[in-house]
Formats: sequence, C-alpha cells, structure tokens
Amino acid sequence: MARRSLGALAALLLAFCILVTFTGTAAAATITIPIDTQNASGISGTATLTDLPNGQTRVDITVTGFQGGTPSPAHIHEGTCATLNPAVLIPLSNVVDGKSTTVVNVTTAALLAQPRAINIHKSAQEATVYVACGTITAQTPIGMPTTGGGGMGQQPTVAPWALVAVSGAALLAALGLLHRRTPARIRARDRR
Repeated sequence: MARRSLGALAALLLAFCILVTFTGTAAAATITIPIDTQNASGISGTATLTDLPNGQTRVDITVTGFQGGTPSPAHIHEGTCATLNPAVLIPLSNVVDGKSTTVVNVTTAALLAQPRAINIHKSAQEATVYVACGTITAQTPIGMPTTGGGGMGQQPTVAPWALVAVSGAALLAALGLLHRRTPARIRARDRR
C-alpha cells in the first residue's frame, strides 16, 4: 500500500517538474528572411523575426555591402518585394553599419498572415531608392523544426498550451492513482 502511494506521489511530482521546467524554458520561435540586393546596390543579408512575449516581435537586420556610415531607413511594407505597397506599414530602426534591431508591437504570426516585405532605403534623403528587400514568408510554420540545417533557420519550440495540457494530463493521472489507492478503497475492496 505504501509503495503504491509513493508511486502516485512520484508521478505527481514528475508532472509538476515537467510543467515548471518546460513552461519556463520554451525557446522563442525565429524565422530568418533573406534580404536581397535591389537596384544593383550590392547590399544583402538577412532579417530575423523572433517571437517575443506580450504580442511583440524583434526584427534583427544584418546586411553587408554598405558604403559609409549613412543611416538607411528600413520598414515593413504590405506586399512582396516584387509588388511592394510604398506606404510604410511598420517603421523599423535605421540600418547603421549593416545592423538594425527593432521590437514591434505585432506578433510574428500576424506578420506572416499576409504578404509583407522588409525594405531598406538608400538614405532618408533618397527614400525612393530601394537598396535591399526581403519578402516575409511562412515557408516553415512557427514551432516546426527545420532539418538538415537548412530552411528558415527556425528554432523548434512547443506551444505553451501544449505543455500545460500534457502536464495537466499527467497531474490528473497521478491524482487518479492516489484516489484509487486510498486506504478506504482498499478496505472496502477487502470486505467484498
């Protein structure tokens, strides 16, 4: 009897540990977007979208080919690089020395929901000259691992609701074991 209760208690403790461990360490989903040169600028690189808590996304742009330290405006536009809507949808921090980091108040899923593009302009004075662009696409769904080191460079992750569901099921199973093994039930069974 004591062994059964101890086993149920161990299962309960395991479920709790799984819940605490995985909900606190789930990796943020990332998608890497290739940034291609436009207008023979020679500027290219990547933009990485990282899903953050509270409905935000971090946009990290890293490009090479810039001449001088002139800040270059960067924005997210509706459409693709081939069919870009010139109206700015989401402003990003200027690209300086090939780098820009911006946290935007939009989820990565919302950015992927419709065609969007990250566009880099030559300078604030020459904003009509596009020097690089990357179309934001969902080639690999968020949360799905890539294989072979290729693809979108996305990190595998598990949705928090899935972790809670699995942990909750383990917890309920452990409680069920405890309930079935209570001394009153054992005595009632022995009287039959």
